Amino acid sequence: MMSNPKFHPVTDLCGSGESGEVDPMQRVRDMLQRYQNVFGTEEGKLVLGDILTLCHFGETLDPNDPVQAAEYNVGLTILRMARVLDPLYLQLGMASAGR
Repeated sequence: MMSNPKFHPVTDLCGSGESGEVDPMQRVRDMLQRYQNVFGTEEGKLVLGDILTLCHFGETLDPNDPVQAAEYNVGLTILRMARVLDPLYLQLGMASAGR
């Protein structure tokens, strides 16, 4: 099954509210909260560790392997979304929101 390059979970899965369009930043906050809900549990942390192993975390990356670099970047994105890396949260103002 091929992935859809135009699909994005924040915009395509969050949907819109009854009154119409939802604020894009609220969609991002909602998706970030979902990542936290999943990866914040003990089982979620174990799964996250497994995902990161599959994404080559803790390994030296081969600079000539674009697939390996892409997998690493997916792991990095998951870490950001799971609130493991703070810069994204600081940028969205979520650190001060107490989430």
